[in-house]
Amino acid sequence: MWRHPLLRSAVMLLALGLSGCNANPPASPPDHKEAAKRPIARPATLASAPATAMPVELTPTDRAQLLEAIAGSELFAKVLRNKELTGKVVAPGKERDLAKAERDLSTIRDRLADLSRDGIATFALIHALRGGKAMNAWLIGPDGGVAHGFYDQEYTGLSLMIDGLGVRRLAATRSNWPKGTPAPSPDVERGNLIRDRSPEAVRLRKETLERTRAMLLPGAVGDALGTRSGRLLLVPAMDSGTAPYAALPLRNGPAASHWSFVILPDVDALIAPDPTFDYRALDIDKAIIVGNPDLSNDRQFDWAPLPGAQREAIMVARELNDPGTVLMMGAAATRDNLTRAIAARPDAGLIYLATHAVADPVNPLTRGFIAMSGKQGHYYAGHIRQERFPGWKRHHPLVVISACQTALGRILDGGGFGIARSWTAAGAGQVVASLWNVSDQATAILMTSFVERLKAGDWPEVAMQKAQLATMNARNAKGEKPYADDPKMWASFMIFGKPSASTDEPRGAREASPLADGGEPSDPR
Repeated sequence: MWRHPLLRSAVMLLALGLSGCNANPPASPPDHKEAAKRPIARPATLASAPATAMPVELTPTDRAQLLEAIAGSELFAKVLRNKELTGKVVAPGKERDLAKAERDLSTIRDRLADLSRDGIATFALIHALRGGKAMNAWLIGPDGGVAHGFYDQEYTGLSLMIDGLGVRRLAATRSNWPKGTPAPSPDVERGNLIRDRSPEAVRLRKETLERTRAMLLPGAVGDALGTRSGRLLLVPAMDSGTAPYAALPLRNGPAASHWSFVILPDVDALIAPDPTFDYRALDIDKAIIVGNPDLSNDRQFDWAPLPGAQREAIMVARELNDPGTVLMMGAAATRDNLTRAIAARPDAGLIYLATHAVADPVNPLTRGFIAMSGKQGHYYAGHIRQERFPGWKRHHPLVVISACQTALGRILDGGGFGIARSWTAAGAGQVVASLWNVSDQATAILMTSFVERLKAGDWPEVAMQKAQLATMNARNAKGEKPYADDPKMWASFMIFGKPSASTDEPRGAREASPLADGGEPSDPR
């Protein structure tokens, strides 16, 4: 099954490092329902320096600025919620309710404290543009402490990051191309990997990550994150929700060594009556899986083959223990078959889509889609937004979109709107989505690790954190770690939606850290 040597290495790394087991495999696959009763494992804090102070009592000026940021984010939240309901964008308005923002700040602090009682310290990062130009960041901790930083240059977005990480070159091998034009060479991805390991490319990636960290985790915010560990909930502004936070360099190494991440739809997600996603209430063995649809009959585009996506789909199906799991590949992976399968199984805990996808920055609902087989055409974001799946008002599955660009879309001042948000609007609890055109090989490794950790009982954001570390440290047949200093290969997916929470009592001791068992995260600085 594991045809690629890096994929075998990732699985071995999981068995030896992430699970905390010895080299002897278990007699039978782990039961994720039993695993759910055990504590959640997370990487341990490796920082030796004392935690950077985050004052609870703010100066009047700092408090006024934070309330302005919360109130402004709430205005933009209304814009995004309206787009969810109507598909239209309306002006956010100008009146900021600072009295409500005061109450909401108190609610946010209480929520972070409640979430942290599950054993993982949970922080919120709120981005806001001051004067429409300067990116400000506010980090709020579970003890009520707040750190503030700002980027002292005009924020113009993350487009330069795409070039600096080499994503644009990789995109040439993974995207579609118009009918009748020559296809990219099948060796282009391998050639890109060779070029991307040059000293110049490595240096450029490090500089790019440093610059991105300075923009999004400025000053005291980055300092505070660099001396702590836990889970970070991000409220984006503009395109700040599409950065590879796991790869950003902190004082104590790459952020994935210490933090898991959830991109929230908007600030309202922190103050809503039901702000969490109870992942442990789901049965992920009850799954609907799409792998490598047959796109040969697409009238407009030609597509690169995705053998890795097909292996992913088969791997996920084999990992799950329910005979009712639906697996659709090739010509059977149509939009109608997918929606019928979801409607017929309202208790499905996992919707897994391994295919191509396209985002559109202007018309995300009508031009952004997940590629599917058949005459019915692709699954557009507008279709997803309008779905009324039975049971999803009470039961909120995990949707994994193992495809390119699924976290992207139209960028508004208050955040983005595209395929990922369309799934949360339809009722998904969380969505796993990609930040750019991803590598077929590296994604197969990452998702193998991710599903292994879900089966072990980890929440999705923690499972993704560990999968990123596993992919970063995966060795090839020569014993090399080809992805260690190339974050576009391992930091390409993020969790979108609500933070995971448990209905259980607060948890006790944590399992051992995967890093303590021999993980070797490289420092991208």
